[in-house]
Amino acid sequence: MVETRYVAPDRSRTEALVAAALRAAGEPVEPARWEWVTHGSANLVVLAGGAAVRVGRTPSAAAESLRAQALVDALPDLPFAVPRALADPVRDGVMVAIAQRRLDGIPHPSGYGEAEVLRGVLDALAAVPVRAQEAHLAPAHAFMGGEAWHPIMVEQAVPLLAPDVRDRARRAADDLAALEPVAEGLVHGDLAGSNLLWSGGVVSGVIDWDLASAGDPAVDVAALAAWHGWDVIERVRPPEVVRRARIIAATHPLQVVCFSLVHGRPEAEVARAASRASTRI
Repeated sequence: MVETRYVAPDRSRTEALVAAALRAAGEPVEPARWEWVTHGSANLVVLAGGAAVRVGRTPSAAAESLRAQALVDALPDLPFAVPRALADPVRDGVMVAIAQRRLDGIPHPSGYGEAEVLRGVLDALAAVPVRAQEAHLAPAHAFMGGEAWHPIMVEQAVPLLAPDVRDRARRAADDLAALEPVAEGLVHGDLAGSNLLWSGGVVSGVIDWDLASAGDPAVDVAALAAWHGWDVIERVRPPEVVRRARIIAATHPLQVVCFSLVHGRPEAEVARAASRASTRI
């Protein structure tokens, strides 16, 4: 079993908070009809009827959930659904539960994808006026340490790697830091895998907006390419954007190590991230 040591809020308080959020949203409150999703590091999620209730594991996670929900609710209409709030947040001291719309669809298998559908997703994000959402956005590079990401990556993450890949990893980090600034757009920040829901051959919904920021749109291009394949993405974005995305993607393994360091994950988990990064790099 993988050790996570994720903070587990008091179960009885959590159940009461979830029930209150579901009542406010007009959804089933009987715990026997709930589906618990507990693998998230920041939030617990309870699925019930047409609602997905998020409960922050910590006060800081609760605050981030409120900020991210404000962003989701402020987004303009998009060609795919987003998890808008079904009711006001419910609070119990520092604990917060947010009932969101439960979105239809399933993740797309990795390794391939429908190029024009992915073009549409990227175009829709590019069309969102990012400055109108500024108050609700996360800091750029929040996943890997925010403004301090480069020293964290080169001074803390790289030394944990196998000796024979450290130079290559350091060059990847420096290449990312050297990218010239571009016009910022709305960046989802984790646009791949289970965060894109598909139905009927199209993206029906996009979830998990916690890392959304104003930044280089190539961040999302890199995430989609890593999941669906570079051959797909090269058909829907200009060569310059793809070039930047490849530089960003080269640091993906290191970003995971930085995440584990920044968020104080257990030593064994940090070591696993570093081992996997060494293999991938």
